[in-house]
Amino acid sequence: MSKENQILLIKKFIDSDEATILINQVNENLRIFYLNIAKFFADQKNIKLEIASNTDNEEVGDDLFGNKTIKIFNITNTKMLNLILNINKKKVVFTDYKNYKNLNSKFTSINGYQFEKDIIFFVKEELNINNDELLYFCKNNPALLISETSKYLINKNRYSNDHSLIEEKNSVLEIRKIIFGIKKNNFDIKNLYKVIKKEAEYKRLNFLTY
Repeated sequence: MSKENQILLIKKFIDSDEATILINQVNENLRIFYLNIAKFFADQKNIKLEIASNTDNEEVGDDLFGNKTIKIFNITNTKMLNLILNINKKKVVFTDYKNYKNLNSKFTSINGYQFEKDIIFFVKEELNINNDELLYFCKNNPALLISETSKYLINKNRYSNDHSLIEEKNSVLEIRKIIFGIKKNNFDIKNLYKVIKKEAEYKRLNFLTY
């Protein structure tokens, strides 16, 4: 299918009669990002997004009160995916790149590998935000885009991102990787104790700064 801006494709899909949009999610972080984008536009139209089980292959549509509903599927099994895609009701379908590559010409489709372009467009064109610090943070933490931009819009003049929180998580993760390596290789008790002590001290110091 002919491609246009991916954010606009999602926006148009939400309020259209089209049944399916296919998204190559790449990873969990990007799945959350695109799900949040879909929810952003759905909320504007009072449309409900509902997470579906992969066995939910019955016709899906509006709820008992006539409210519009879009089902969200996350499927990599090709056989099950084809069953879901044949449902003639509105749905967002997340899948892996292999299935995406085989099917993207048949449906409106979103390539998760283009997420940086999508973030730039959404932040600048949809939210009318021009802040390089914010943009950089969102490109490195796509799943946090909606919460971060919401924080910025509430108080532009005093905005500061959650960079310190991300750094803390990454530092603790690196320490835990070292601990795992010590356990896996020679299990040096002395070194293991030092690293575990370092992790505890790091957490305590970060706790005291809040």
